Amino acid sequence: MITGNLEMIEARLQDEKLRGLLREAQAAADDGAKLTAQLLAFGRRQPLNPKLVDVGELVANFSKLLSRTLGETIELSTIVKGSSNLALIDVSQLQNALLNLGLNARDAMPNGGRLTIEISTTALDRDYAQMYPEVRMGHYVLVAVTDTGVGMTEEIKRRAFEPFFTTKGTGAGTGLGLSMVYGFVKQSGGHIQLYSEPGQGASVRLFLPATRGASQSAQVGAGEDAATEPIPRGHETILVVEDDARVRRVVVSRLRDAGYSVIEAEAGAQALQFLSEHPEVSLVFADMIMPGGMSGDELAQHVRELRPSVKMLFTSGYAGPSAAGRAAGSWLQKPYTARELALRLRELLD
Repeated sequence: MITGNLEMIEARLQDEKLRGLLREAQAAADDGAKLTAQLLAFGRRQPLNPKLVDVGELVANFSKLLSRTLGETIELSTIVKGSSNLALIDVSQLQNALLNLGLNARDAMPNGGRLTIEISTTALDRDYAQMYPEVRMGHYVLVAVTDTGVGMTEEIKRRAFEPFFTTKGTGAGTGLGLSMVYGFVKQSGGHIQLYSEPGQGASVRLFLPATRGASQSAQVGAGEDAATEPIPRGHETILVVEDDARVRRVVVSRLRDAGYSVIEAEAGAQALQFLSEHPEVSLVFADMIMPGGMSGDELAQHVRELRPSVKMLFTSGYAGPSAAGRAAGSWLQKPYTARELALRLRELLD
């Protein structure tokens, strides 16, 4: 209404000085409209136009444009797993979300770096929903956007999705980019997670509700049949290294339900102390990124020196391990189901 009235006034004005003032008012009105749209996105009240699309194909095509936007110092990789990643989603809003995440990643890598967009399908089970009560169980298309930038502190992570919160200088950003992505994903019936550590980059993971095509239905049906089989059990002692108390509690519960004895540690130094005190430990299950100055790679090196026979299984919310991480031991990407964890353990221990 404001913009329309200003346009009608402009058509009737003859004084160029007044026209200049009017154009400034129009620009302010445009800025206000954009701000309103961004706030509606965060509040999950923006109009969406969802269509059935293959997210992998969509992102692969959009990444060509995104690569030009990011510039030559950013190496962009797109990884699509599976032949069908169908979701009912607003295409333009998903593209806008990827653009926002890409620009944020570019700002976090002022000297250049690597940005990876990985698309796959995943299932969030009851155990995962216990860790994150706002999550609905079901099948999702997962879009993981991971950078090698400066990373975030705990304080920044807690506030990252707040409207108007920004770590950029005055005039460099509105602080609405991540909040818009958050609102879009939530309004689409999905879930969003942020993994980051200072100096370790960041990974934003978008869980978009999957829509089953004919081939997917057959695959899912086979998977559901397999899910009725008993979860493999064990009797060994496992050392769990996880700093997030909520995640550690669920993991420990899973392992004990499967018959294992469990020793818990919050960080690498404590894990090594427990390892030296408990010769019965057969496997170390650890997060790749941990507080206290010891990474998963370093923990693996110390474990090999202290107890060469002990098996190691690492996990992380990042899109994929570094070369050092791949060399450190077996890898299990979050989120994982109780069955996936149990199967991987038996692969290592049997």
